[in-house]
Parts: sequence; structure tokens; C-alpha cells
Amino acid sequence: MAVASLAAASFITLASASASAKGAEDWALEFIENAESNEWGTEPECFMNWDDPDQSKAWTGMTKAACFFTLSLQKAMGYSSLDMYSMWGKNSPTSDYYFDLVDMSPKVGANPSGFETYFRLVERAADIQKGDVFTIGATGTFAGHTMIVTGAPEKITPQINPRYSRTEQFAVPIADSTSSSHGCSEGKYKDSRWSGPCTGGYMTPGAGTGYVRVYADSFSGVLLGFTWSVTSSQSSYYSPTTRPYRIGRLAKLPDPLPTEPPPPPP
Repeated sequence: MAVASLAAASFITLASASASAKGAEDWALEFIENAESNEWGTEPECFMNWDDPDQSKAWTGMTKAACFFTLSLQKAMGYSSLDMYSMWGKNSPTSDYYFDLVDMSPKVGANPSGFETYFRLVERAADIQKGDVFTIGATGTFAGHTMIVTGAPEKITPQINPRYSRTEQFAVPIADSTSSSHGCSEGKYKDSRWSGPCTGGYMTPGAGTGYVRVYADSFSGVLLGFTWSVTSSQSSYYSPTTRPYRIGRLAKLPDPLPTEPPPPPP
């Protein structure tokens, strides 16, 4: 995959003075909590409005998985679509594109050997943290997906079906925009978009919160497969080959590009 990468004169983290004090995950959660209109789709295009001078537009949005993360990141960093293009070669990357970026990234704590992807690869379940990006690659029957991790993983004991020997299970809280719920409204691991009982209820597509379950090698802690929710099932597990995923951590994000034109020549 060809990915554009431009050298930046200086680098910052999400906590830098030129960025919002809140990360993409915080802005995503704030939108979900306050949304007056929260639709799933991209027609005519993906958009998210937080508080707005035009109150008819405040807290409204229409999103799908990848652009929900993209717009939340733009809000946190003060980025425009031009900033996204300068980093990743696309104004609004797809989920599969984000997966490829994370997949080719160095591990957390390492420096890139080639171009900067602005991600670091998280390999162990116990190392997942708030603000990480859960990316799922495309397959012949699946277009890929993007989720924002909103908290630390929780080890599930006792384990829930499907269970596999020499593995551990972790519930990971996420925010995303989807038409397929991560669970229902009952129990500890709920999806905010579900209404009514688990049997006979319904899901409202759009941005919301839920949980996914990841599996890790019980000896090394390295991530293995996952399930879409923390619901007991004998057939819900996706292996790394049937539905590959990677978890990335944003790193070395550049300052927003200048919006003022350069001064005239002397």
C-alpha cells in the first residue's frame, strides 16, 4: 500500500498545547453522550458537530466506523482534511487503510525504520489503553472496521464461551459507529445503542459505546483472535486469519498545518 508521509519540523503528543487537552476518545464519548441527531451513514458525507454557534447543527452527526475516528481525531488535534492527507495520503482513510497503517507500524516504544505512520503497534492485551485504535482489516466478505478504545482492558474470569486452552480473555471498552451492536442492554458489557431486552429488543445504528472481547496467549500475553461482543457463544470467535485486526497507539502526531498564507516577499 502506498502511504504518503511528510516530514514535520516538530512533533507533539495529544497533550501538547497546540492540541485539545482531550484526546479523540474523549471527544467521541462527549459526542455520544450529547448527540441530538446521531445517524449511521455517509450521505452526502460523514460529519460530526459538537457544540456549535448554530444550535440547529450542534450535536449532530452522520458517521461510519473509520470517519467516526477520523473526525474525533481532527477535533482533538485541530486538524483539517489537509492535515489528514499530509500524514496518511487520504483525507478520510477507510478502516482497511487504517489497519494497513497500524500493521506496518513499529511496536510501542520503537522508532520507525522507514516512513512515519504515526501509529505504534500494541501486541499484548494487557498493554491496551484508553485512546488506542482497534482496526480490523477487510476480507472477501467484510469491509473492515475501526473502533476507539475508551478504557483499560478487563480480564474475564471465569472465561466465557467460546473458550480455548492456553488463552486468556479480555473485555475491551470501545466507541464506534456501526449498524451491528456489540452486545445488548443486559449484563455488565452493554451496548449503548440497544433498546429493550436482549431477546426482542433492537439496535439503533450510529455512534455509541460497547465492548469487544480479545483473546491472548496465556504465556506471552500476545493478542490472538477476538469476538464482536462479550456474549457467550460457541461460534463468535474470529481468528487472526479469518478477520485480522491490529491495535495501534497514536504517536508523534505533527502540529496542524498553517492556515495563514506565507508573508509577501520583501
